[in-house]
Amino acid sequence: MTPWRGAILLVGLFALFPVRAPAAQWELARLAFSSGWDGLPASVAIERGFFAQEGLVVSGLAATSAQHVINSLAAGTTDFAAVPQRTLLAMAALKVPVKVVSVNGWGTEMELVVPKDDAAVKTMADLKGKAIAVGVGSEAYPALIRLLNKAKLRPADVTIKTLSAADLTRVFQKKLASALMESRYFTSVLVTAGQARPVLTHRDIVKTLGLIGAGPVVARQAVIEKEPATTQKFVNAWIKALKYIQQDPEDAARLLQIFFHRQGVKVSEKTARAWIGMTHYDRFFWSPAEVADAEFNGWGLKEGGALKVLPKLDGYVENRFAQEALKRLPGGSSPTAEKKVPPSR
Repeated sequence: MTPWRGAILLVGLFALFPVRAPAAQWELARLAFSSGWDGLPASVAIERGFFAQEGLVVSGLAATSAQHVINSLAAGTTDFAAVPQRTLLAMAALKVPVKVVSVNGWGTEMELVVPKDDAAVKTMADLKGKAIAVGVGSEAYPALIRLLNKAKLRPADVTIKTLSAADLTRVFQKKLASALMESRYFTSVLVTAGQARPVLTHRDIVKTLGLIGAGPVVARQAVIEKEPATTQKFVNAWIKALKYIQQDPEDAARLLQIFFHRQGVKVSEKTARAWIGMTHYDRFFWSPAEVADAEFNGWGLKEGGALKVLPKLDGYVENRFAQEALKRLPGGSSPTAEKKVPPSR
């Protein structure tokens, strides 16, 4: 090859594959998140370039096992994770060295439903001696225990059946349980199909329990201590993603469709839009109310036998990164924790 032809080829290659900034200018962050609808903020932050804006290369992994995420965080092969609140409570019980640095979403709508032709059940107390279904690892489980407690019932007064996601939407057809306590991602399918009616709506549950249900975003303690600048960049991007979901829910719904389709699950545009509205994305850090609500859910998990130790979240929340990220947003100001009535068991 002549020198000039080689030069032309080299220029052509640079045009196709432009030189990127040296690797030293980019920072790597390993992120684990849910393979379900809880993975939306992570997907938005990655696909809409919010991590890239902060100079982060994010190695994202949709994890299907809470135990795998816990083990990876403990071993240091995951830096950040958006996990169900139930997983955070398990980590607190196990003393895993992590801290909550933001919110993944909160207030996911759930309800208690019974077969549509069952007119006898009007309150939680009417379910004494009957079977109530929940999903595997469900966030509805501790809320169910708290509702039983409010009705002066113990977990032993009912039969709590744990069902797969596939069985949740066939629970009454297959007569697997007399009631279902789950997020509306599942119960709305039954209600819309005319198979179920709500006994307790999400509004009823919130009114009864003061339920908040904040989903945590956690960082390893070592990352916070050794790489505070990286942690700040990560939280900056995360909060931009939460803001984006609020500002453009239609595009967020499209990203959710794509996220599920890549996992082999077809979700209609209408369903994706409905799912976006079933969780709130307008809280960014954990106030004392979020902490108190989570600890009550921890009590529910222990009362129901899902945890052996009552988890406490003292020392598990680090709000300074989220508060700083909010100040950096256009028109941002230093937020203050809202004063709210503590949730009830």
